[in-house]
Amino acid sequence: MNKEQIKIKDLPTPKGAFLVGHLPQFNAHNKHQVLERWVEECGDLFKINFVGKEFVVSANPIINAEILKLRPEKFRRFSKIDEILREMGVVGVFNAEGDIWKLHRKITAEALNAKKVRENYDVILDKTNRLLGKFKGYSQSNKPIDIQKELMAFTIDVTTAIAFGYELDTINNKADSFQQHLECIFPMINERVTAPIPLWKVIKRKKDKELERSIAAIEKIIYQFIEEARVRLVENPELKSNPTNFLEALLSDGNDVDFTNEEIYGNIFTMLLAGEDTTSNSISWAIYFLSQNPEIVKKVRAEAHAVYGNSEVPQTNKELLKLKYTNAVVQEVIRLKPTTPQLYMEALETLTIEGFAIPKNTKVILQTKVAQTNEAYFSNPNDFSPERWLKSECPMHQNHSPEMIKAFGGGPRFCPGMKLAINEMVILLSVLCKHFDFKMTVKPEDVKEQFSFTMYPENLFIQLLKAN
Repeated sequence: MNKEQIKIKDLPTPKGAFLVGHLPQFNAHNKHQVLERWVEECGDLFKINFVGKEFVVSANPIINAEILKLRPEKFRRFSKIDEILREMGVVGVFNAEGDIWKLHRKITAEALNAKKVRENYDVILDKTNRLLGKFKGYSQSNKPIDIQKELMAFTIDVTTAIAFGYELDTINNKADSFQQHLECIFPMINERVTAPIPLWKVIKRKKDKELERSIAAIEKIIYQFIEEARVRLVENPELKSNPTNFLEALLSDGNDVDFTNEEIYGNIFTMLLAGEDTTSNSISWAIYFLSQNPEIVKKVRAEAHAVYGNSEVPQTNKELLKLKYTNAVVQEVIRLKPTTPQLYMEALETLTIEGFAIPKNTKVILQTKVAQTNEAYFSNPNDFSPERWLKSECPMHQNHSPEMIKAFGGGPRFCPGMKLAINEMVILLSVLCKHFDFKMTVKPEDVKEQFSFTMYPENLFIQLLKAN
């Protein structure tokens, strides 16, 4: 006997407001937590509307995994995201769809494959050393620091070096404006994606004008890098077959397609978008947990001493691979504080998944964090316990389902930068724990989850103390 289909019209819905629906509640800096509350209220499948525009919200991990597997043929990213990014001049692997996406994806995946990530080990090491030097100064002055902003500078420098071979040195405040422009752009992308009416097309508010200035500044910088890379390729033809960075690879003759300047710009911007924001936020959340768990800091420190001894940083990729406990810390941070706790999708055809009838053009918000902190999939799900990720310790955890983790997406369009991001996190956390203890100078409850295209810790101020 066939199971009766679940239809959108029959789904529960949280209480909303007249005419505007759920927009006032959702259009907040903690919209991911709003979704979590609604999951508690309505279950793992429900509907919401923003001024009459209907969305389905799924916190069902089986449905979510299937939707991710069906990309890009049967589901696409929410079309409004592509629309907003194109308004900003961004056409790259993040917002491209169909056959165009496949062309962008191929070269991006090659630029970020395991071999390339190993080749970029020295880049991460150099930036780690620079940040370590700066942090030693902070530890001597006992000055509390906004750790998220400091780590954003680190990931900007790593990403720009790998993306277009340029030493920006944001860490040492030599390019403050670049970071400030990115800090302006990301929140505005988030705001415009869920805006029911594109008011910025009619009235330019102060923040709309600031966004335009920031985009223009970033464009100028990136297009300058594109021209400089073209000159390098002419002067050094061997780079066409052996590019040293992502930008040179985009410009090389060996591609299946000649990318336009706009597409090259879009892909470079996309790498900044994905590589800078998510990684810096994840490392910040790691520091948040470590500052409250000094015994875990000591374990990471002991591992660092055992693996790379008297060296200040792990010198080789081989040493990096031995940092098993630090990697477990990273995995636990990603589980508890995913920087992308929801994904926005749109059905390209009518289909049924797990008995749920999804008409063509249905907008689906995949809420992924709920499963990652569910007792059914992880024992003691709200505990920060890196040991759950160690094979020798897993028997102590009755439930352990790594496949529930969707922080890097899933299916054919999983994030190609995952390996690079994990490496950055493991190296830097190992080094910081080896040299410092962390003291939070605000109460843990005063550190708020804020969603601004990605989820980050607001008000996380840390004092660095020299390790004994």
